[in-house]
Amino acid sequence: MSSAKRSATWELRTRQIVLPKSGFESSECEDVIGVDEQNCRFAVADGATEAFDARNWAQRLAHNWVSSDSALTPETFNEWVIAEGLALHSSWNQLRLPWYAEEKARNGSFAAFVGVQLDLKAAVPSWRAIALGDACLLHCRSGGLLKSLPLANSEEFNSAPLLVASDPSNYKTSVESLVIDSGRCKNRDVLFLVSDAVAAWYLQRFEQNEFSDVFEDNDNAALAGLFDEERAAGRIRNDDIAVMRLEIQQRSNS
Repeated sequence: MSSAKRSATWELRTRQIVLPKSGFESSECEDVIGVDEQNCRFAVADGATEAFDARNWAQRLAHNWVSSDSALTPETFNEWVIAEGLALHSSWNQLRLPWYAEEKARNGSFAAFVGVQLDLKAAVPSWRAIALGDACLLHCRSGGLLKSLPLANSEEFNSAPLLVASDPSNYKTSVESLVIDSGRCKNRDVLFLVSDAVAAWYLQRFEQNEFSDVFEDNDNAALAGLFDEERAAGRIRNDDIAVMRLEIQQRSNS
């Protein structure tokens, strides 16, 4: 999928792809992309596989954040997460669960999250991002990496990241790791929002000077094949994949 949003000076071209783990159905994928092109808000959420109702929690985080008007501050984000978590837990009240699912539900759900808001109205376009966990934003220029957050290199990824918890008491233990950052863009800059497995792959390619923008010459069917090959070769962990590509371009006067 691709589209373009325009301002007087700048336009934004978007591409996205979401893939389940190899051998799984799309309905089992716990990576979610949220898009609100009108407000230039985009997000990726990655539900923790071992958590209860992780796909639903990731959907709430990604879809509801981009459609909200909440400011990108720690206080506002924290209030928003707590409200979303309470709504999620309330939706479980009528469920009849086996005992082992009840145990998991008591701990709530967990997901990594990264969201970005773009400003294309100024003379110099800019972005402001918020992230918690191991879903990442990568700001690229001319084939190089300007910034990566909240993780900066491929060795930082591990099996126990701090995540956005739906239970307020659990969320308080991870909120200190919330990252908020911003940047300014030039013509043809690209921002990637990526879930953890493909984020580590992208960063490793930058570290090894092997980066190429695989979106430039491939449609989504070819991209799915490429990512499957990388997973089969062990270069990408067999996990769900979500990639949102945002390219800022200066409009032609002609």
